[in-house]
Amino acid sequence: MPRIAKDPLERRNEILDAAMELFNTKGYEHTSVSDIVKKVGVSQGTFYYYFKSKEEIANTAHERSLSARLFFVKNVIEDTSLSALEKLRKVLLQGFPTPESDKVILEYLHDESNSVLHQKWLVAKITAFTPYLTEIVQQGIKEGVFRLDLDTSGEVTEFLLVGISFLFDRGLFNWSDEELTRKYQALEKIVDALLGGDNLISTDAFLEIKNRQ
Repeated sequence: MPRIAKDPLERRNEILDAAMELFNTKGYEHTSVSDIVKKVGVSQGTFYYYFKSKEEIANTAHERSLSARLFFVKNVIEDTSLSALEKLRKVLLQGFPTPESDKVILEYLHDESNSVLHQKWLVAKITAFTPYLTEIVQQGIKEGVFRLDLDTSGEVTEFLLVGISFLFDRGLFNWSDEELTRKYQALEKIVDALLGGDNLISTDAFLEIKNRQ
């Protein structure tokens, strides 16, 4: 039976989905290119037409994850029924953390051999999210919920994202659960101080995502 030709983007995503499924079940290190092509039912030549290596698969998966989260954030921002505070909570608690389904990406980036790539992706994440969070903060200033200068709202937002991203990254700091809990409790007050509000994000809400950073 002749092989059915697929759209290149569909084939690429098919290979990527199969690889991620194998990474999650077998582990990144224990998954080979041969395993991936066998699962998809294509030749190794087809794999290398779309991806240069297994490492590129992981990088592409991270890009796709970030893109999906930014799409979520964009929809939150465009929702006129939500206040700035509601948008901030949704983005920080649902859009910003890496989803559980992408835990294999974090495992890959947290490997010591990938430290440079890890830092690169942290910077990319912060850079991508900052304009969106800044827009939310500026809305909050206009609503009177956040009390800070409009001119410095971008820098304040960026500072907040950098702090959350680096301080709570388990690949950079080997905090114990007790230490993480204390830091998230402090973060509640830090967010209030930075944005000039009161009880903006509860400790319990931050604790819900502590294992996903």
